[in-house]
Amino acid sequence: MNKLSNVLVTTTNILEGLKIKQYLKPLSAHVVAGTNFFSDFFASFSDIFGGRSGTYQRQLSSIYTEAIEILKQSAAEIGANAVIGLRVDLDEISGKGKSMFMITAIGTAVVIENLETIQKAQTVEKLSIISVEKMDEFRKRREIIQLAKENKLIKNDMYGNLSYIDDMDNVWEFITSNSVYEVANEILDLPFFSTTYPKLLSYFSSLDTNFTTNLLFDKLMNDKSSSKKYLFDLMRDLRIFDSEKIISYLQSDNEMHRSIALQLVVYDKQTYLKEDVAVFEKIIQIINSSFKEIVSYSTTKGLLTKEKEVWICECGTKNDKELEYCTLHECGKDKYGFLKSQTNPLKAIKKLEDNIEIIKENLF
Repeated sequence: MNKLSNVLVTTTNILEGLKIKQYLKPLSAHVVAGTNFFSDFFASFSDIFGGRSGTYQRQLSSIYTEAIEILKQSAAEIGANAVIGLRVDLDEISGKGKSMFMITAIGTAVVIENLETIQKAQTVEKLSIISVEKMDEFRKRREIIQLAKENKLIKNDMYGNLSYIDDMDNVWEFITSNSVYEVANEILDLPFFSTTYPKLLSYFSSLDTNFTTNLLFDKLMNDKSSSKKYLFDLMRDLRIFDSEKIISYLQSDNEMHRSIALQLVVYDKQTYLKEDVAVFEKIIQIINSSFKEIVSYSTTKGLLTKEKEVWICECGTKNDKELEYCTLHECGKDKYGFLKSQTNPLKAIKKLEDNIEIIKENLF
């Protein structure tokens, strides 16, 4: 899988100094927004200066950026590291007294030889000149980093309720479009609001995959907070599957680390290879050796004095042999100590075995 942040997008079909190794396929991305998306513009003309509206331009720029990001995501998922021949169209769709705007981005996914090496070499080159626009960007970057470090991206109201600062939408847009990795740790430490999850996902999609992987693993394994669901959601939706880290944590002496790693086993990768079969088979062996039933078995008298086999949960509840989860409401754990909402060893192995079968059927 190529890193989303490293996918090159260009309007030209020829890239001077770069060799296209493989043409994959045409890609398209569509973003549709209702006219209420521009309501601020239509409601007030106070921000118009010199015949231009700042609000209108920012809104157009936002959905334009979203379309490009979708295109880059599609390219990364099929193993491309560039999209050439980019064309972007803006259309208005009307009907029944309503209208919407649609941005369509079209390009061809390709694989460029040694692109990542070239990009790394270019990033170490010092600038010889800085435009005023770039200076503004650098100032904004420094300002946001400082706010994040000082925990000033959130505020308290008179009742002690937490919320983001009023300019937070612009902050999200800036750190995403400019891949401001310096605030990633602070962003994860902010109070989580479910309505901002799409922005959180978009931001981390813009960052280097290795950086994000290391950060999220570190947070999951070392964060003592009681709620980690959004961290798991990010790992799942970003298609982060680091087999080396998962194997390492599955073999850990730390029970919490083993349990967390098991939850990650069922998440999908961006792409699958023949080599994954051996990796998945190894993980299955480790799961079998690392997770054992923690219950005991006994017999008890049933109807008509006939004995039946039961398993005794850690909480002391006796459960019929065929039951998968403890019947005590306050417990509800299975024979391995996992809740129904969690991935237990049997579920993890089943998912891995299914992956192995599909890979063998289609890649061998």
